Amino acid sequence: MSLNVHSHVVAELQIVGLSGERGFGINSLKFSVNINVVNGAEGEPTMYIDSLRASIAVRVSSGATRYLGAAEFEFPLVLHRLPHASRTTSLLRLDLSESQLLALDENRGSGGLMFEVKISGLAHSPRDTHVAQDTVSYAANLAQWAELMSQLEFSDAFAVGVELPVTASHYFASSVSFLRVARRQLAAGEYDSVVSACRQALDSLNAMVEDREAVVASRSTKVTRPRDKSKLQRALDIFDSVRHYTNLAHHVDEQGRPEIYSRRDAAMILTTACSLVASATEW
Repeated sequence: MSLNVHSHVVAELQIVGLSGERGFGINSLKFSVNINVVNGAEGEPTMYIDSLRASIAVRVSSGATRYLGAAEFEFPLVLHRLPHASRTTSLLRLDLSESQLLALDENRGSGGLMFEVKISGLAHSPRDTHVAQDTVSYAANLAQWAELMSQLEFSDAFAVGVELPVTASHYFASSVSFLRVARRQLAAGEYDSVVSACRQALDSLNAMVEDREAVVASRSTKVTRPRDKSKLQRALDIFDSVRHYTNLAHHVDEQGRPEIYSRRDAAMILTTACSLVASATEW
């Protein structure tokens, strides 16, 4: 992109990197900007651009752009068109709330994020002053975004090991296979597919355990008071609830629209499904 005074190019700007910084109750995205100021011709009138600022939007999966906020350079910049070319770098800082950052993370999808940065300033010449602006795009892939989220210390990850019965019994091989697919899809940002694969894992598990004597007895026993339910009956209640929660991964809602699952939905279902498959060895 370039910033011009009328038809004269004053500076060419390029975004070359993105990083994050956590502040006191706020998170900042910092875009690294290279600025190349072009040389002017001998005897040319003085031309320069100042009062630079930016507005930043992000392109979502539907192709539309959503406004994020106004950004500022780390120090005031005055871009003079002089007889010799020059180059400088600066950081463009965008402050975001945690809700904005969460919305970005949930909408990043499998292809990362595409930012649209509109930079504007006041262009001065001996004749007049006018607004100069242009837009530059910057794509942040999944690896870059993961590193940025780490820099922001955005979330605490609670990792609980679930020992899936990979070799303990061939009965659960299909369920484990579906869960592995779901884990890959979660990393790729395909959250609806995660829930769908978990539903398949639970359906496969159900086919393996529904004829077991303990399961049949637990399902057929009528308990007057909920507090009198056995541990297996309570586990089967959880199993039924999770299957019910994933149902809309294959169907539409009451208004005929597809249900959309978030990253948190997908992580919750995958974690619970893994635990249910592991627990089923004792049913």
